[in-house]
Amino acid sequence: MAEEGSDDPEWVVATQQGLGSLIKRPKLTAPLLMKPPFRFLHDIVSEVMKSCGFADGLYDENEQQSSKIKDKESKLAYLAKIQSVVELTLGTSIDMRPAKVVAGMEPEKTNQFLQALAQAATSGGDHAAAVQLTLAKLSVMLSEEAVPQEAGLRGVRWHPALQGHTELLPS
Repeated sequence: MAEEGSDDPEWVVATQQGLGSLIKRPKLTAPLLMKPPFRFLHDIVSEVMKSCGFADGLYDENEQQSSKIKDKESKLAYLAKIQSVVELTLGTSIDMRPAKVVAGMEPEKTNQFLQALAQAATSGGDHAAAVQLTLAKLSVMLSEEAVPQEAGLRGVRWHPALQGHTELLPS
């Protein structure tokens, strides 16, 4: 429920309350949460990882620096990885599409993801196993160069975010 006198949507207030107890920066302001840019999301994920030890080892050195994640594919991969770890840790799926997040769309779903991130970081779930499973899936996918052709997806560029969602693509 939104605070009295606050015009902020309830989902923004819920994100501020859930993450606010875990991180001090970046500031979880309503305008940023209502249209969160990638850099802001990266800073939140990085700070949760640092303050809680959550998903340690998920990202390589370059991914840990937001200035080195410039192209859309890298941003999608970054978000797909943390989404996978959160889902595996909580044992549930999250209704968030990284492509929509990167495009600045669906802020309510993005905030629901951020709330799930806070929950996963404090749940006591086995996030180390979730990281290992996520990295193993990514490794298998990258080693299967022929996957798009075998799946009847000629001309479709394969991306880690497509894992498990090939039924949504044209056959």
